[in-house]
Amino acid sequence: MESIGKILKELRAAEGLSLRELGEKLDMSYNTIASYERNIIVPTITNVIKICNYFNVPAEYLIYGKKIKSDFNDGELLAMFREVDEYGKENKALVKKLLKKLINNIKEREELFKE
Repeated sequence: MESIGKILKELRAAEGLSLRELGEKLDMSYNTIASYERNIIVPTITNVIKICNYFNVPAEYLIYGKKIKSDFNDGELLAMFREVDEYGKENKALVKKLLKKLINNIKEREELFKE
């Protein structure tokens, strides 16, 4: 399992952000972020949420690393699926039907562009 610090550093580097820039975007001290990256301190739950929201990754990714992210890497979409999961049976069926139609339309459009 990778450390939170290493994963945070990789996310920050992938965005091309300095410690100060990320600190400003997250409303955190750059020293705090540097301490997270060096595994001197562990982020609070509030800061984990800020970090994950900014990088659009689920909290599990920040904690466990790429293995979890590769399973589902869009935090916003995952949150939407979790919200839908709380709906009643009829509403869930409607969302599934709409999603299947959308996926089929996307596939058909991709096939047309290939021709």
